[in-house]
Order: sequence, then structure tokens, then C-alpha cells
Amino acid sequence: MGRLMIRGVVEKNGSFYRRFKVKIGDKWKDHYVKLPHPTDPRFAEELARINGKPPERAKVGRGTIRALVIEQRTMLAKTDMAKTTRTNWAYYLGLIEEEHGHRLVSELRKAHVYKIRDAMAETPGKANSYISKMRAMLDFACERDWISANPASGVPSLPMGEHDPWPAHVLEAALDAADPMLRLAIVTGLCSGQRLSDVIRMEHGWRNGKIMEVRSKKTETDAAVPMHPIWLAEIAKVPKKSVTLLYDRFGKPFSGTDRVQERLRRLMHSLGFIDDEKQLLYTFHGLGKNACCYLTELGLSDTEISAIVGKTAETVRHYAKKARVLMVAQGASERVFAGRISGLN
Repeated sequence: MGRLMIRGVVEKNGSFYRRFKVKIGDKWKDHYVKLPHPTDPRFAEELARINGKPPERAKVGRGTIRALVIEQRTMLAKTDMAKTTRTNWAYYLGLIEEEHGHRLVSELRKAHVYKIRDAMAETPGKANSYISKMRAMLDFACERDWISANPASGVPSLPMGEHDPWPAHVLEAALDAADPMLRLAIVTGLCSGQRLSDVIRMEHGWRNGKIMEVRSKKTETDAAVPMHPIWLAEIAKVPKKSVTLLYDRFGKPFSGTDRVQERLRRLMHSLGFIDDEKQLLYTFHGLGKNACCYLTELGLSDTEISAIVGKTAETVRHYAKKARVLMVAQGASERVFAGRISGLN
């Protein structure tokens, strides 16, 4: 279906909503009311009903999570922290307010926190960050005597795995099965070693000849990545509809990593690259290790690789440790096989 052009109606992750601007305190925020699918006969009637009287946003009740979020924002505004840390806090506070703002802090139990965490099991990194921010916020509530004990205390993080580099057979299967945009994302991650949050931001204008210049959104470090012919060929296959290499089905830059991550999860599940608990065996993050391993095998130093991928030399050494073990083993193999072991000859 083409892009829906109905005033106030937006699509998010395959569902449709009527979006309203509501004022909370001195700030305007988006409020969404879910609609049936546009092909549903009830769509027009439901949209007309909602448009007849825009819903009122619940007031900030005393003792609610929304009220606590507002207090937390005020405290953080006075706290000195890195820009990326502040942005991260703002993102998760927004999610917590939207999803649980109506709840009373005093009624929150440990079982509720487990339920919130487990609902995000497919994205353990996001789940762990979410619960970490909620735990800190509830510590703040304890300090202000809203509650006597923190219900998020003691709730363990979900296992993250080591983000292993993708073996050749996994790469081959994934590239064969991926749609063109996901394929370009995988090749870009593989050839650049960048995080997905930076891959979706890469612009055609950042290219300086055969060098892609990138500034990391998370670490604010610079990288200058030589563009492999395979990467250039993959870019050429995709119609140029946006300033960015990657774009959504409407030809617009991706606003976040969620959609690409969801495509990757579906792909890995369909290919069977999951463990017994249905967790992915390989993630986009692992492609960064592929890049470091490849550059290590070419003989580049940690410092050279660090300049290319925009990661510290220590991170490069950690990412490439498996490649180095294999290289040492291959170099020593002839001597090992030619040697004699006492008692076995």
C-alpha cells in the first residue's frame, strides 16, 4: 500500500494511529490513539469519532510514574553529564512515561518490573537499559520518600551474549535472503564496522571519493572508512531516493534503528540462527567484529584499524582476538604437525 495521506493519521510499526498534540506543563507532546487498519470498514467511522472530540490527556496525578518522570527530568537538567548520556536518559524517560505514566509508583511491584523486562526479551540491550533507568528513577523515588523500597532492585539483566562475528555461511545465507535495503545495511555494517545507529545516518554527501567519513552518534568519535568495492557495488544497486544510503519504504531516512533491527530479527528467525531460547545467535553488532577481524587479517595495526572504524585500540584488540588466535594457530600449524610427542611416536 502506498503512503497514507490523511491529516493527523500516522503509521508506526505496521499499526495506524491518530496523532494529537497535547500540552503537558509548558511542553507540547505527541499523543496517539490507535485506529483500525485503513482497509477495515470501521476505519472511517472510528476516525470521524475520534476527530469529533480529541481525547484529553490525563492530568499529571500526584504519586504517578508520570509525575516521577517530571521530577527526574528536573533533576537531570541540573546534572552535568555527556550529551549522549542525556539523550539516552531522555529517550527512556519518554518511553516509561508513555507506557506506564498512569500507574501509581506506590503500587509498582517487583513482579511488574519482571513483566516489563520480559516483554522486551527480543531486544535485551533495550530491555536492560530500560530497567536500568527505571531502577535509578525508583531510587530517586525512595530518596524522596515516595516509596520505602525499590521494586526494580535485584531484577537481573537479560543475557546479552558476546555478539560473535558472523561466520561465512551465516553471512551468505543472510545476504541471499535479505531484501535490498536490509542487504545494504548488512554490507554497510560489514564493510564499515560502524554501529547500526551510525549506519542508518550515513549520507551520500559524506563520501570523499572512496572514503566514507563518519562521526559516531554514541561516542562522538570520527572515522574515515575506505569503501570496499563490494560496498560501493551494493550502494549502486539501490535507487537513490534519500540523502542517506538507507531509507524506509517512503524514501525517508530511518528515524531510529528499530525497523532495521526488526527486519534482521525476522530474517535470523526464518533462517534458524537462534538458540534454544529463541535468542539471536548473531546480531548487527557482530558485524563490527567481522570488520575488525578482516582488517587484522590484512595486517593492519590496532591504531590503523582504530582510525578506520572509529573505535579505541583496546576495543579493536578485543574484537579481533579470535582472528589473532586463528592467525597464530595457522602460522604455528606446520611446526606443531612436524613435531614429535614423546610416547606417541
